[in-house]
Amino acid sequence: MDRGCIYVNKSSFSDNIQFLKGFTNKELCVVVKANAYGHGIDWTVNTAIESGVKWFAVAAVDEAILVRKISDNIRILLLSEPSISELEKLVVNNIDTTVYNEKFIDQLGESKEALKVHLKLDTGMHRVGCSPENFLRIHEKILSYKNLALEGICTHFPVADTQKEDTKQSVDLFMKTISSIDIKNLFIHADNSASTTFNDEKIFNLTRVGLAAYGYSISPNSVADNLKPVMEIKTRISNLQSRKKGEAVSYGKAYVLEKDSIIATAPIGYGDGYPWNSFPDGKVIVNNEFCKLVGRVTMDQILFDVTDMDVKIDDEVIILGTSNDKSLNISIKDIAVWNKTIEWEILTNIKDNRLNRIEIDN
Repeated sequence: MDRGCIYVNKSSFSDNIQFLKGFTNKELCVVVKANAYGHGIDWTVNTAIESGVKWFAVAAVDEAILVRKISDNIRILLLSEPSISELEKLVVNNIDTTVYNEKFIDQLGESKEALKVHLKLDTGMHRVGCSPENFLRIHEKILSYKNLALEGICTHFPVADTQKEDTKQSVDLFMKTISSIDIKNLFIHADNSASTTFNDEKIFNLTRVGLAAYGYSISPNSVADNLKPVMEIKTRISNLQSRKKGEAVSYGKAYVLEKDSIIATAPIGYGDGYPWNSFPDGKVIVNNEFCKLVGRVTMDQILFDVTDMDVKIDDEVIILGTSNDKSLNISIKDIAVWNKTIEWEILTNIKDNRLNRIEIDN
C-alpha cells in the first residue's frame, strides 16, 4: 500500500441486491451513475448481472456506453434528456431515454431513428419532468411518432428518505395523472432506495435503487438497516513526529496543540476525495482506537493525534469502515455529518486514480 486502498466487497453488494429483491416484488434497476456512487462501475455492473439484475440507470450518455460495453443483454436507462447531439450514441448503444420536453421529443420523432423512451412526470421534485397538466398531450405526442417506443412512465420523489406522507401525495398525483392511459406492458417506476422500503402500490413494477444497493440506509423504514456497506477505505501511517505544546499544525495554523503530542501523517486528502471539512470533528481508527484529526485536511495528507499509543510507520489507518476487533466503526454518515453534507456527496467524490481499488469477496 502506498497512498491507500478502496476495498469493495462483492459479497456484500450481492447480498444487498438479494435483500432488496426479497423485499419488493418490483424489478430492480441498479443506479450506477457517478462511477457507481464512487464504487467502480465495471465490477458493480458485472456483479449485479450475476445476481440477476437486468436494468441499470445512469446520468450521462458516456456512462451508458461504459455499461453497454459490459453486456449487450441488459437494459440501460438514461435518467434525463441528453443533448440532441448525442442521438447517434443513443441509437448505436440501444439506450432507453427519459423524455419530458416537447421540443426534444419532436427532435427524436423527426429523426426517424428507432428509440425507446420513458416519459417522466413531475410530481413534486420540480427539477425535470412534464407537468401533470401537460402529461396527456405529451403522452399522445410520443405515441404519434412511429419510431418512438414508449417503454415506461416514471417520476422521482424529493423527500422519500424523510417524509412518507409527502411521498404518498406524490404517488397519488402520479397515479391520478396516468389513470386514463393504457399502461399495459409499460414499466411504471418512481421508487428510489428510500421509497422502495414502504411504497407498496401495485401499479409500480420497476424500482431504481442507488444508495441502498451499496449498503447505506436512508429510509424512514428501519428494515433497511439490514443492508451491508460495500466500501471500506484504508491507508497507512507515513510519518510520525513529536510536537510541543503551543505549536500549530497544518495549513492556516488552525489547530494549536494543547500538550506535547505525537502527530501521525497519512497519505490521503481532499485530492483523493477525503473532504476538507472533516476537520475538526473527524477521526480515524488505528490499532482499534479512535484518533482525532488535528489540523486541516490537505490535498494529499491528513494529520491525527497518536499520543500515548504504540504505533509505527506503515501501521494501518482506517478512514472508512470497521476496526479489526469489530468494536469501532466510521460510517459514510459519520463523514457526512462532520462535513455537514450528505452521504451521496462523500461517496461520489471518492477518487480511484490515486487510491487502489481492491475487490474482495467474502
